[in-house]
Amino acid sequence: MDYSNKYYELFTNANKDQKHQYLDEIEKRPANEELIPFLIDCLADQTWSIRKHSAKILQNYGDKAFLPLSNSLNSRNPDVQHWSLHILGNLGSKAYPSILRAMKTSNDEIRYFACILIGEKKISQGVSLLLKALGDEKWRVRKAASDALVNFGDEIVPQLEQIMKVTNDRDIIFWTIKTLGKLGSAARKFLLEALKSGNKQQKYVIAAALGESGDVRVIKVLIESLADHDWSIRKAATLALGEIGEKATDLMLQYLASENPEIRDGCIRALSKSGESSLRRMFEEIIKMDENKRYLVRGSMVKIGSPLTDPLLKAFDTQVPEMLTFAAAALGEIGSPRAVPVLIKGLANPDWNVRRTCAYALTEIGEKGVDKIAEALKSDNEDARYWVTKILESIGDAGAPYLAKALKDPSREIRFFAAKSLGKTMTPDIAKTMLHVLDDPVWSVRKAAAESLIKADNLPLKEMLHHISSDNENIAYWFKRIISESGHKYVRDIIEALRRGDSELRIYAAQAAGLISAPDITTALILALNDDSEWVRIYAAISLGNTGDERAIIPLIKCFSDRNKEVHRTVLSIFEKIGPKVQEELKNALASDNPELKSNAVLALAYMKEPSALDEILLLSQDNNPTVRLTAIEALGSYPSFKTRAILADLLRDNDRKIRIKTARAFAALGQEEDVLTLIQHAATAKAQGEAQTIQNILAAMARQNPNLFANLMISEQSRVQAAVFNALVSAGLDILPRLTQITMESQNDKLAEACRKVITEIKQPRETFFYAR
Repeated sequence: MDYSNKYYELFTNANKDQKHQYLDEIEKRPANEELIPFLIDCLADQTWSIRKHSAKILQNYGDKAFLPLSNSLNSRNPDVQHWSLHILGNLGSKAYPSILRAMKTSNDEIRYFACILIGEKKISQGVSLLLKALGDEKWRVRKAASDALVNFGDEIVPQLEQIMKVTNDRDIIFWTIKTLGKLGSAARKFLLEALKSGNKQQKYVIAAALGESGDVRVIKVLIESLADHDWSIRKAATLALGEIGEKATDLMLQYLASENPEIRDGCIRALSKSGESSLRRMFEEIIKMDENKRYLVRGSMVKIGSPLTDPLLKAFDTQVPEMLTFAAAALGEIGSPRAVPVLIKGLANPDWNVRRTCAYALTEIGEKGVDKIAEALKSDNEDARYWVTKILESIGDAGAPYLAKALKDPSREIRFFAAKSLGKTMTPDIAKTMLHVLDDPVWSVRKAAAESLIKADNLPLKEMLHHISSDNENIAYWFKRIISESGHKYVRDIIEALRRGDSELRIYAAQAAGLISAPDITTALILALNDDSEWVRIYAAISLGNTGDERAIIPLIKCFSDRNKEVHRTVLSIFEKIGPKVQEELKNALASDNPELKSNAVLALAYMKEPSALDEILLLSQDNNPTVRLTAIEALGSYPSFKTRAILADLLRDNDRKIRIKTARAFAALGQEEDVLTLIQHAATAKAQGEAQTIQNILAAMARQNPNLFANLMISEQSRVQAAVFNALVSAGLDILPRLTQITMESQNDKLAEACRKVITEIKQPRETFFYAR
């Protein structure tokens, strides 16, 4: 039965598991040479496990499969070539010719595997092929050939030496030297001589080869080669020393602080690649050095750069302050962001020098590691957070957004340093954030934030101006100070806002302008006096007054039309700054045809209690204009005199109720006991509906303001006066209880004390009517 055809048919549509089942059947049957071609074809199967299974069965066929396997080396399928050579390698010496023939195949995988087999089997006829393979086009074949030649030992040294003398092929020279380096003392002796006298290219390769030899005798030669003028020799020597490892450590440590920077650099590079022990010993040696030598070593490490980052990071495991300081300084100068987490951890070290050096190192790393540095703001360690704020300040613009986050730190010191630092790196967005810091619970933080905003040159002023009228006293205070000290940098912005902003922005700009001394600002404020918005005009006038400009007087006089008494007080304080010119303008205004200006001038003079204006105000109390007349009557309350009271007494009899009420309020402003009696008398005779009650309300307000005026009147002989005073005091309410209680306790007049007690009782327990006092 032709089993071969059978299995070919079965394999056609079989899956992997089924194929393994068929191969198991073949493996259990007696060896059948008819199946060898089929099994060789299975070496090309797409599944690796099928290829391996087939190779195992062919291996069991032994010599019967030799010839077909030898022929299969000519296959165009690389898998068939590979597995055939693999099997032949286990069939003994009769397969050697086939293995040697495989060295000539175009498949580099087969050449590679053939080199390995020649070396393992020590097929002497293959030495020449291996020597030739040292120049193979594929690196892995060249390396396999070199490794295979080493298996032949010293017997091939003469042939390798001869190649060194006759060939110029760099690959062959390189791998010849690498091979010699792995052989015995004779080969190493040859290489040592060549290292001293050979050409540049040979020296490069020899240094690498000696490294692999591990011969301690070559260490000094290699270290001295670190000073060679040729970079490639220095590099090869460094690599060789690193490969020798710990055996070279003692001697390299002696050269560690060499005056020659190339030797120093090379030793450091090599030691960093020589294993944990060599690395640890290098750092121990560094700690023993004086500062000058340690500085030289650090300079070499920095020059080497990032390859030393990991060794330096491991140095932090020592926890020795001197070592940590050295490593931190080197890492900072190298500037690798990978060092950031370890350096941040160092910010919390108990040793101050370590903390400081880690901080400086992080500053050196700067923008490259700013995101990782800023993460330390979340640390529970306050020292770490403090140092990070200083580092972020040194980094500059890149650190500013993270410093802004530190403005919310629970530590007042960190908030202070963050606020102070941001003055150098202010951006419009950060400026907006800083405004909220002006209300920080800590005064020093508020001050630092304000000073940083003052230093800035790029504040988004138009977006910030509204803070000048903030309801928050802290923000309003500090913002005004910012404008006052730095506003000269933003004159154009303020003028632009004053001219073209919306009404609200123009109001804020008008207020800000008053804090800045600049000719252009004054001109803009004068123009703003004609603004459509009354409030813009008012604040423009106030700001002009703050500058001391006399052109502000008339606009300021107009501000007395404002019902806000605070505005009046502000204007008066400005008038004091302007000086005598104000009185002159006010008196001129009294003769104005403008009733509003005339009325405001009257009020201003009354506030100022200007005595020379009394006669003119008395005349205006008879003015034809109702507004002017009422204002003049109100103003008379600021001039207590016999003449004033006589005029006011006549006005109480005026036919106009408004005149009489305004006059009553003027008497109240005079605020003497005789004025109280005048009002009580008027209330008793008032005929107009509700006028008596209005007078009583005025009396109650007087009592609330100054209960002493009413004390003696409580025991007046006139019952009408007693009743009116009683009503006024009771209406004044709880505010006057302390003073009434004091009078009750201190008075020697029993009648007065009793009267006070009645008032107190009524305030505490009011009845339906007050008219029972008599």
